[in-house]
Amino acid sequence: MFSFLVSQDISLLNYLRSFVDPTSAFQLKLVHIGSDIEVVLVMLLLIGLWLYGVYQKNNQFKIEALMMLYSIGFAFCIYVVLNLGLPFRPRPETVSSIRPIIDHLPDNSFPSGHGIFAGASVLAAFLYTRRSIAWTLLVTGIFMGLSRILAGIHYPGDIIIGFMIGLVGAYIVYIFRDKRFMTDYLLVFPVRIAKFFKL
Repeated sequence: MFSFLVSQDISLLNYLRSFVDPTSAFQLKLVHIGSDIEVVLVMLLLIGLWLYGVYQKNNQFKIEALMMLYSIGFAFCIYVVLNLGLPFRPRPETVSSIRPIIDHLPDNSFPSGHGIFAGASVLAAFLYTRRSIAWTLLVTGIFMGLSRILAGIHYPGDIIIGFMIGLVGAYIVYIFRDKRFMTDYLLVFPVRIAKFFKL
């Protein structure tokens, strides 16, 4: 069963890569932009939420930014723990004739860190911010995952499982959102420190 899933993963990667024209500057640029778009947007969103909270003198926006940050951070903690026990999966370019569009270190391909980032940020956006923001991040998250597959640096399964891990990480943070250590120390305390520095 596992070998079947791996073979299907490889077949899907090759199929998706067949849509990329390596001589098209437009397609290559689109893949380059898409491969990190969600990370850039989320960073801008977190900074924007925090600064808007400062401007409006409303800590709720700051708390939204912190909850999103903690969701992503916890999902990556799961990623680190999983990487200690999961078998190493080489990136596609190291075991096939696929030439990557984006340069990447030849580290573990599975699961995708960008997939985890997308899953956590999308669910956190749905839980803590406006629906319009969440839907935008969902679209750009899918675009980012697809771009990294088309770039030849991840298998589709890496992205899908990474996205699911991100969802789990964000949901666990959501479960603990009302616990005292979260409300008193991880939310109120950073907001008070920032207020001291007029932030």
